[in-house]
Amino acid sequence: MDIAVVGGDLRQCYIARTLLLRGFNVKIYDVECGSVCKNIKSEDTIEDALKGCGAVVLPTPVTEKWLCAAKMVPADTILFGWNIPDGFKCFKTYDFGDMEEVALKNAVATAEGTLAEAVKYGRINISGSRCLVIGYGRCGREIVSRFHAMGAYVTVAARSRYARDDAAFHGMDVCNMFERKEYKKYDFVINTVPARVLGRKEIDKLNEDVVIIDIASVPGGTDFMYCREHNITAVHSLGLPGKYSPKTSGEILGNVVVEVLEKIKNNE
Repeated sequence: MDIAVVGGDLRQCYIARTLLLRGFNVKIYDVECGSVCKNIKSEDTIEDALKGCGAVVLPTPVTEKWLCAAKMVPADTILFGWNIPDGFKCFKTYDFGDMEEVALKNAVATAEGTLAEAVKYGRINISGSRCLVIGYGRCGREIVSRFHAMGAYVTVAARSRYARDDAAFHGMDVCNMFERKEYKKYDFVINTVPARVLGRKEIDKLNEDVVIIDIASVPGGTDFMYCREHNITAVHSLGLPGKYSPKTSGEILGNVVVEVLEKIKNNE
């Protein structure tokens, strides 16, 4: 089977290389891979990349920009991607974000990337710092675990009583979102919640030297304009697995594609 891997970051390159090593014919388009994909042809147009392919791996995440691909491939084409838009619903799609095993491994890569962002933008050691993590889902739990392991004093802010009880059981300080009067003791605030949780009122409770790292999907959960106006460091850190661990993340996704295609072939 011919497979097209289009757009995205370095993860796409390692997906393509994994597929090539597993015996597939691979074409790439609109992604800079350098020596990672030196044996894979890079097509000049998306039409050339998609032509004759039985499967397409779209970028992570899949943006509206790539909806044009829906008009260029047959209805029986198999599509892979992360957060695939409804514009592709007429195809057989496999969304990485809906796969529990992938989501868990992605959370690990995201947590390590978050730690790297804290080291990059912070001016103090992680060890001994005070960190507020907003949200305690997959990514939140992994972030809390890694900052705690590095010696940070971690507080988990979550609306769910179960989440707070779970975090407390693992030795964390907990609070019900921004119920306290002030949060000036925190050196880092990390948001994982895809909703506006860090508005002006909440930001005013923080100290002026705080570093806010928001990993929530666009538009994030932070009032970034207000932070800029008040010289508060706030970073919208998206695509951390692709930035800090593209090889690991890409190979995970590439192997998932192979497994899915092998299952489809065995069921035919």
